[in-house]
Amino acid sequence: MNSKRRVNWRRLPIVHFTQRRSSIMKWFLSSLLLSVFTGLASAETDLVGHGPRAIYPITERFVALVDSSIDAVLIVDNKAGGAVVGHYILHDESVNDNPDKWVNPLSITSCEDCDHIFLTNPFMLFKIRLEKPLADMARSLDFSAFTQKSQISPIWYDGWNPKYQNGDIRMVSAAADGSSGYMTHKKGGVFSFNPLSPSKEDRSAKHVIKIGEAGIEEDDINGVHHTSSLKNIVLTSSKYVHIVKIRSSDGSNPLDYDKVTAYKLPLDYHCDYLYGGKDMNFMDTVIIDDYAFVLGHPTPERGQHNGVAIYRLTWDDDDEQWHNCVQIAGSGLEDAGWVDGSGKEAQFSATVHDIALLPTTDPESHIIAMPDTGNRAVRLIDVSYPVESGDKTDRVRVYSAPYNEHLYEVLYSSESSNAGMTPELAMVQDGKSYYHGGYENLYTMNFNAAQDECSRVGIGRVCTLPEIRARFARGQYPTPDGDDESWTTVWTAEDCSSCHLGDPGTCEHSDWGDNYKMIAVFRPVTGLEAQCVHNERPVDTYSMCCGVGGPAVLDGTYSTPQQKAKKAAGISFGVFIPFLIIAAAIYGLYMRKRAKPAWWPKMLRKDRREETGHAPHREVDLRGRDYI
Repeated sequence: MNSKRRVNWRRLPIVHFTQRRSSIMKWFLSSLLLSVFTGLASAETDLVGHGPRAIYPITERFVALVDSSIDAVLIVDNKAGGAVVGHYILHDESVNDNPDKWVNPLSITSCEDCDHIFLTNPFMLFKIRLEKPLADMARSLDFSAFTQKSQISPIWYDGWNPKYQNGDIRMVSAAADGSSGYMTHKKGGVFSFNPLSPSKEDRSAKHVIKIGEAGIEEDDINGVHHTSSLKNIVLTSSKYVHIVKIRSSDGSNPLDYDKVTAYKLPLDYHCDYLYGGKDMNFMDTVIIDDYAFVLGHPTPERGQHNGVAIYRLTWDDDDEQWHNCVQIAGSGLEDAGWVDGSGKEAQFSATVHDIALLPTTDPESHIIAMPDTGNRAVRLIDVSYPVESGDKTDRVRVYSAPYNEHLYEVLYSSESSNAGMTPELAMVQDGKSYYHGGYENLYTMNFNAAQDECSRVGIGRVCTLPEIRARFARGQYPTPDGDDESWTTVWTAEDCSSCHLGDPGTCEHSDWGDNYKMIAVFRPVTGLEAQCVHNERPVDTYSMCCGVGGPAVLDGTYSTPQQKAKKAAGISFGVFIPFLIIAAAIYGLYMRKRAKPAWWPKMLRKDRREETGHAPHREVDLRGRDYI
């Protein structure tokens, strides 16, 4: 039964708190230097882990995220296997080798018509001036102006007390239409600003919610999001969600009149039964129709890094309360990892603290985007089934947009191999490749079998993800019917190993994922996506091979040296020729539906071999050019 309903916020039980605040002396800051607040950001805070810390969905296809491991804003194409199509370094080039002077970003937001991006670090709010809104860049499929012409500067409004520049600033959110913006502070509460006109003299910018108001008594407010109706903001602390009204029936914002109206949802009360009453910690929440999707996990023991999970709570109009906390993705108890597939199979890293809802064009499609900090990837959680059906929580699907193609080395390494390289260029790699399609060539293979298949055809190895991106962008990949807009699945050589980063940089060793590889999946609706699965898991895939040469190419058989010696000793010269004829016939039958070696007669092959890296398909560029 479909229980989908719209929440009637006017019927919510509410807590009223109204206070008229006397005016106070405003602090005037004559100058805010970027270097001051970047240096402060490296001070000790309670936030751990470096990588993508927050995400702003521009469209269903493109997202902007802040990655503290490289101190940059990245524009990632979810439909091109996580390809970076734009980037902006947050610090001056002179401090590339001194991460203590980096911005160390925590959160990011913008809006449809905003000509600024807003981001925070623990000490400051920043604005990045854009040549045009991100939404316009997305529509034109061109983010080159973002990389070349953006400019960052700190901003602290006259109506905000500067005493809160103390290392406890958290997240920031702007309404999609730019009608309001809010920044959270761990101990201070919530501050408002106008995202369409970010001037420090803005009179609408003020301290709108203080700790202790409307039942907001915790000193650890973290996440903040606008609801899709733009009538409320959702604040998440370690134990509660607070749904605060920002638009009354007459269209006014109660916070403008110092009136705080909120609904308080105790998360641990509803969810800790999942772990036998174990203490839990929550980081962020998004609301879709009658459902609250919450990011959290049981509070880790000292030294433990258990991965996060996603929980769903349901609103009941009759009882006028939330209930039925269900775990729909991730474990919460298992160690950090990187596993895709069903929600129950999925694993995430331990230090994620932000989620966001993608603005999908299909009203029945609901996808949550997660910047997976420890894995340096965007994780996409498709919750369409449980939202539309009211149940089917076992139909949640998790996949990845892995963008981190050694970006720290690309941006900051002095090695000659990285000279002239950019994050955008690192996303693709061209060369020779081999593939064969058709339903008859779809086989169940684990990673080693796929690698062996490439060895037999003389191309050497399974393709890397950058090689896959380059070929998929041109429509060069195996499909069931030869149509380059059909679905396909292939193994890649990309590892799913990662680590917990205590400082900016790159992993020196892996903490998890050594036995996992990515498969590349193309779907006409979602584009090119990646899934991390165990390398011994049998998957229905096509063969797609890249590169030339390699040790396996010289001898593509499965025989061991001992088997070869025994075989040589048992075959005399007298039977060699007839044996060879029989073996050739058997091998011909064996290879009838398999990938053919390079020397195989053309008249007997039905597959395709790409000799030059180009084929008579449309040529497109991953830097924003549509290929779907």
